[in-house]
Amino acid sequence: MKYLRYLLVASVVAMFGFELVVPAQQQQPVAIKGGTVLTMTGPPIENGTVVISGGKILAVGANVQIPSGAEVVDATGKYVMPGIVDARTTIYVDLNEASDPMTPQLRAIESFNPFGTFGQGRPGPLRLTEPLSGGVTTIYVGPAESAVVGGLGAVVKTAGPNLESLIVREPAGMNVALGEPPKKAARPKNRGPYTRMAEVAMTRQILVKAQEYERTHKENPSAPRDLGMEALGKVLRREMPVRIQVNSAGDIRSALSLAKEFGLDLIIDGGNAAAEYTTELVARKIAVVIGQITNPYVSNEEIPDRTDYIHPDERTAAKLTGAGVKMAIASFSRAFGPLAPGGDAKWMLIDAAVAGGYGMTDDQILRAITVIPAEILGVSDRVGSIAQGKDGDVIVLDGPPLSIKTWVQRVYINGELVHSRSSN
Repeated sequence: MKYLRYLLVASVVAMFGFELVVPAQQQQPVAIKGGTVLTMTGPPIENGTVVISGGKILAVGANVQIPSGAEVVDATGKYVMPGIVDARTTIYVDLNEASDPMTPQLRAIESFNPFGTFGQGRPGPLRLTEPLSGGVTTIYVGPAESAVVGGLGAVVKTAGPNLESLIVREPAGMNVALGEPPKKAARPKNRGPYTRMAEVAMTRQILVKAQEYERTHKENPSAPRDLGMEALGKVLRREMPVRIQVNSAGDIRSALSLAKEFGLDLIIDGGNAAAEYTTELVARKIAVVIGQITNPYVSNEEIPDRTDYIHPDERTAAKLTGAGVKMAIASFSRAFGPLAPGGDAKWMLIDAAVAGGYGMTDDQILRAITVIPAEILGVSDRVGSIAQGKDGDVIVLDGPPLSIKTWVQRVYINGELVHSRSSN
């Protein structure tokens, strides 16, 4: 009930020229008319119109009939595109359970609270305004990386009338982290593992245990339940992916080996050295979710002290995309390390634009923060592009999306206006 209370109380927030409106069920059709529409699946539509009705996109095109009684939004001279999809963040949820490095049974959604506090009970501001002001309408929230097997993540919207309405897919992935500390610093005394060998061995052991649990319950359905083993069973049956956060070449190799050994659907998070494995990633259809181009230490790792750790390269996004790897750019939220504020999804458009200076085209960049992350998260049937029948998650910008001078002026989620910025 606390989530509903937060949402109802936070119906209107005005701050620095921004207005936040928590949506109800869309009652009136909306026609966004006259702008350059970027659908993310086809060429730009000049002087286009997007019609949203009943929370869904009813029509899009250059010659679209506007329903009677629709609210007409003049987007002349502006750009219209799908809401941004942030494929990895730990904002809004508890980071990790400090008592145990192996917690597959934990569900991030059970600590999800964008309107109160976030992160192990630390007080936080009303965070919903931040991603919305940058046009982010869908995010993946999951446990962080101070545990080896951290638990289950979820795909949620950034505004809605109640908690249930925010959930797009849950569970949406099992979060695992391998690699160099600061895990040591984050763990209480005598709590391991303390080496890469132990991390990989413990991950393999718990997956073997899950396989045995699956066999036991198939033979004896009335055997005692284990929530962690049930969660890992979904991974073993490929009902959801395992998301392994790794950065160095050696750690990526471990992740690839584990996924091959157990037949898992793998998503690599972080992936600073992923360009070393493009041939294998393409062949095995493994997606990579990288962090902010300008702040690539996405795994909370300390300054690397190992020779096998390739220095972060701003060209990684272009290298992966050019090789045919399915690659998304995400905020990762804590991109500056464990002792500093998190990277903010509010600036995803501007930060992603930096990739344009390192070999990516504008279309590739925009796809890397819309339709491609939606595909990686398994929710592209609802979000990530503008097409008939998809959710009415649409943003209006006052200039080209990747320009530093551009502001997000209007954000719609399920056809309801949830954020607006007053014109300067």
